[in-house]
Amino acid sequence: MLALTWPAFHALQAQSALAAADQENLIFLAEEEKMALDFYQAMENKWEAKVFSNIAEAEQRHLDKLTGLAASHGVSLPKSITAGKAGKFKNKALQQLYDELIASGSQSLENALRAGARIEETDISDLKKAFEAAANEDLRTTYQYLIDASGNHLRAFNKNLAAQGVAYQPTLLSQADFDAIVGAEGSGQGCQGKKAQAGKGKGCCQGKGKGEKKGQCCGGGGKGKVQQPMN
Repeated sequence: MLALTWPAFHALQAQSALAAADQENLIFLAEEEKMALDFYQAMENKWEAKVFSNIAEAEQRHLDKLTGLAASHGVSLPKSITAGKAGKFKNKALQQLYDELIASGSQSLENALRAGARIEETDISDLKKAFEAAANEDLRTTYQYLIDASGNHLRAFNKNLAAQGVAYQPTLLSQADFDAIVGAEGSGQGCQGKKAQAGKGKGCCQGKGKGEKKGQCCGGGGKGKVQQPMN
């Protein structure tokens, strides 16, 4: 019986093994999620804006999803992901980006929101490239989920900036792609802990942060009104 099942076992192992390029992409994307998580936590500590803490919670779930995916396919992740310090990354490009965004985001809440939007643009761009290159269905399903989630986050940052009278212009995505994302419906702009609903972002605003009033909604302009996502 063992002799009959052994070839099938090896075939199953071969199916679960990822190509080298897919492994590299998975490792990079996992560290990119950690970079986003670390940045949002730093900005929440700096500005006490719930938009950052809520998205940080989502980024932790996304990182957990990618680390679980890596484990299921036998991909070893670097310690910078599994046991690394906040703000420290193995990938030099991600380290440089994080350092630049921290320096900018620490100057003002507007800059921090702009940096958040830039992170989500970066995530979407990198995830789409990995999605198109991947043949493995597990990877493609996970990457599509994360693309949609980053779209929700980008909408949230765009609406927070708009509430402060800032018209955000994309830095990585084309204007057409950006307009399609921010104009799409999605969960991510409702109130956590209340009757959160999917929609075009007309939900409640956070009740914490500098210059904000508890329970205030982001229907128009005004500084300090920061909307919180739900994804």
